[in-house]
Amino acid sequence: MPNLLRLALRNLFAHWERALLLLTVTAGASAVLVLSLALSAGVASAQREAITTFLSGELNVGGFFKVHPDSIAPVMGDAGRVREVVAPLVPAGCHLRERGRSRATAGVALRRFSSYMVSVDVAGERGALGAFRVREGALDALARPRTVALSATVAEALQVGRGGVATLFAQPVGTLRRNALDVEVVAILEDAGLLGGSAGILTSNDTLRELDGYRAGAAGVLQLVCDGAEAQVEDLDALGGTWREALRKAGFEVLPALHQAYGDKLAPMLREGWRGQRLDVTTWQDESAFLSFVTDGLGALTLLLGLVVLGVVVVGLFTALSVAVRERTREIGTLRAMGMQRPSVVGLFMLEGLLLGLLGSAGGAVSALALCTLLRDTVSLPGPLVTFFFSTTLPLEPGLGAAVLAVGLVTAAAGLAALVPAFRAASLSPRSAMESL
Repeated sequence: MPNLLRLALRNLFAHWERALLLLTVTAGASAVLVLSLALSAGVASAQREAITTFLSGELNVGGFFKVHPDSIAPVMGDAGRVREVVAPLVPAGCHLRERGRSRATAGVALRRFSSYMVSVDVAGERGALGAFRVREGALDALARPRTVALSATVAEALQVGRGGVATLFAQPVGTLRRNALDVEVVAILEDAGLLGGSAGILTSNDTLRELDGYRAGAAGVLQLVCDGAEAQVEDLDALGGTWREALRKAGFEVLPALHQAYGDKLAPMLREGWRGQRLDVTTWQDESAFLSFVTDGLGALTLLLGLVVLGVVVVGLFTALSVAVRERTREIGTLRAMGMQRPSVVGLFMLEGLLLGLLGSAGGAVSALALCTLLRDTVSLPGPLVTFFFSTTLPLEPGLGAAVLAVGLVTAAAGLAALVPAFRAASLSPRSAMESL
């Protein structure tokens, strides 16, 4: 093997122009793979950040309440009891935050915009409010009663800015009337990707209770929040199962895992004939199920791009190595005449192909990682891409695993491309090679 490796390296240096071209091909393929994987990971991370900032904790326990079969509200009437059951099961490094959720129509003059509404515990989440990207104003002002923050999409549709007054309309559960509440716009939020219009109203828990007519002690959802990567829960589904079981033992009626966002459950439950309170435990993936098409689509595009790139590597190296076998007939015949066996000839050409794949892809992967680090969060995106990428800048998240995967795939493709030329070279007889001298 050392002799074959030395011979393969010598051949690459002897034909350095062709080797350099093939190294460029494999380096480019590896770089494209690393960049596409970094983009997929970055978009997934940005989407998760937007979801866990606006809509969901890592794990949630929320409620649905029906005064009668024809009405439903996403609220827990006695959130304190629920907290008592769940709090002992919160992992170390994590805590529970109380959020409200509802649906309302915001109006200014004759303009209207319907959206899901999220409420926050302003005092309890004061440090976490920094995760919201604020274009104008300050979210601390939500501590004042009857104040609201609107997403840029909603604010532009209503033509209202910071300091303006809007009216929120909502129908309290179990009634036929609509509540109206005049609120001051204290902040305008940057759109969080596709959530810009659908989750465009942010207010305090107290303001939401006043608008929806909830009594003190009611809450929409308790969300599990973990600070720092070391506190991440590895198996959210298992923890969710533990929460469900504990809540059932405490006497609550708990829905089975449906893996849907709470908004997608409202309409089907409205058609059901039960009354009272039911609890629902969901993960952040459940609450963002309606957005999975973004990451799924990007994953499919990455897979398609990877197949095309690997196809180019296989075809390019196959063609180049096939030409090399024809050009090196005399050399091969000489080696065979000197006693080199067919398996060694196969090994020599396979080794040349694998070296081209390994060296080129490693160089491309390192270059792509450096480029990702350089461009990360520095390249501004146009509006449509901001919506789909959940970020105002290019969300690249380079990873060593992606680089290793790219190097492995490109090297394997190079080895596959070298397979047929290597066996063709081994099939040459010493006699035919000597006749060509």
